[in-house]
Amino acid sequence: MVLYFAYGSNMSRQQMRERCPDHECLGFAVLKDHALCFPRHSPIRNCGVAGLAETPGAEVWGVVYRLHDADLAALDKREGYDPAKPSHVNRYSRQTVRVLMDIREVDCLTYFARHEPGRHVPSTEYLETMIAGAEENALPAEYVAGLRLIPSL
Repeated sequence: MVLYFAYGSNMSRQQMRERCPDHECLGFAVLKDHALCFPRHSPIRNCGVAGLAETPGAEVWGVVYRLHDADLAALDKREGYDPAKPSHVNRYSRQTVRVLMDIREVDCLTYFARHEPGRHVPSTEYLETMIAGAEENALPAEYVAGLRLIPSL
């Protein structure tokens, strides 16, 4: 089993039930010195999708899940990550990050989107899924308000 930090549409409980039926939601956490960005276009969603950019002083809030190996494998496939393939072929890379959950630091896996040239804008539906996930997991109100300010298609 592993811990997974979700900061995009996987914050949605419904989406995670569909993708990783055996997951356990442990609560919310913050990733310091990173900013939310939309660095790539998803061929599945046909819009910009969330990623992380190292940014001193910035914070990205998200949800920590405990995943069984089968759920992690399913999530890897959905996110376009195959450890056997070269990084330039994968849509995301999977890396370990240290998040602050309550008052303790926790190491979690998360996905970093491979940057693609151009400007990538999330769809309204994608952004609404992110916001719903943030709200249902009780992320800070000012962070949710910031998500609402993100332009969408």
